[in-house]
Amino acid sequence: MKIEANNTTFNNIKKTAFIILLLFSIHFWNLRYIPQKLNAENMLTWIVSGFCFLMVLQKKNMHFKNAIILFIIGILTNIITAYINHGQSPYDTILAFEYQYFILLYFVLHYFNVSARFLENTIIIFAILYSLIYVIQAEVYPFRILTSGVYLDKGKFQFEILGHGFLMLAYFLILNRFLLKRKLKYLLFMFGVFTILLMMNFRTLIAGTLLVTVFMVIKAIRSDIKNLGLIFIFTLLFIGLFQIPGNSKILDDYITNTQNNINEGENYIRLRQLRFFFEEYPQNISYYIFGGGKSGGSSIYNIKMGSLGQNYNIVWVDLGLLGFYIVVGAIALLGLLWYTLKAIFIKLPQDKLYLNFYFLYLLVVSFLTEEIYSSGIFTVQAIALYMIDISINEKSNLEYDASSLGTHNKTF
Repeated sequence: MKIEANNTTFNNIKKTAFIILLLFSIHFWNLRYIPQKLNAENMLTWIVSGFCFLMVLQKKNMHFKNAIILFIIGILTNIITAYINHGQSPYDTILAFEYQYFILLYFVLHYFNVSARFLENTIIIFAILYSLIYVIQAEVYPFRILTSGVYLDKGKFQFEILGHGFLMLAYFLILNRFLLKRKLKYLLFMFGVFTILLMMNFRTLIAGTLLVTVFMVIKAIRSDIKNLGLIFIFTLLFIGLFQIPGNSKILDDYITNTQNNINEGENYIRLRQLRFFFEEYPQNISYYIFGGGKSGGSSIYNIKMGSLGQNYNIVWVDLGLLGFYIVVGAIALLGLLWYTLKAIFIKLPQDKLYLNFYFLYLLVVSFLTEEIYSSGIFTVQAIALYMIDISINEKSNLEYDASSLGTHNKTF
């Protein structure tokens, strides 16, 4: 009895520690009243992650270990290229990658051995908190409850809050549950999340979410023909959602802006950005292998890149994966794509299919956005990758037990 109590206490301590590290990694959503002054939270999280990485390095059944290591190697290589190509100090470049290092929380989760149920509850709670923060900031603007991420775009205010990945992972998690259990509460939650996404008014994210939703529904129909009615239900709901005045205006703006972009032809901003970063930016062949170097800190290089963004709207993150490739490098991109594609195509049980589709969503929207490598997203990716691991390992253990039982019965 005492041993069980001690185990429960220890597990609760590990869960609490992980939640604290989680909050550190998304900087408490950049809430104004919880400021960061010395980045001590980042340092503590990196140290814990490094320790856990060493402790579980030899652990089996970590399906994404090598891909994550390759990704980190690519980042470390980029520190060298930023110094050689642009004279930026290693210190500035190291801090420029502050959010990318949180992919190492994958090893923290393996060391803590956190349960899938606890993580799914955490995903949902963090998505709810994100939604509340977003709605409150939208209602009280111009008063700011966030220290950053509030800006004017095309005459409209948009809020980019750290932790957006939890919102989208929760969306696909709840959609997965609805497809399996058909409960109204899941449907309402899902459309609540989608409403927040509409409020954010990012065209690519909205389109990507709708596309991957269709793929998930089709997958459910293929598994069970009785799910055919789901297409009708979802079609009606989405049509109804876009009939709401505010949402219909968002859809109209989406169509208008897209048409305007097409009419711009060669002057379309992303084509101009593409020409700049692949024709003017590279100074030598190494840019196409190791990347030019991610700018950061108070370096002249960072000031120059910032000026290009402010004065000419030349920003590499608008090129999505292509921008990541030319600035951060092919090595880091290979690691990123390795674990992303593996997560998409790895076979999972029906109740965990949302993990496949979440990474599919990240890949789809990241041809035109930075979503797959945006600030705060690597925390969510680490959780999703770990959950794929434990799902596969649990399935393997069940198959092994069934096989062992069958062999025993034959012997008997």
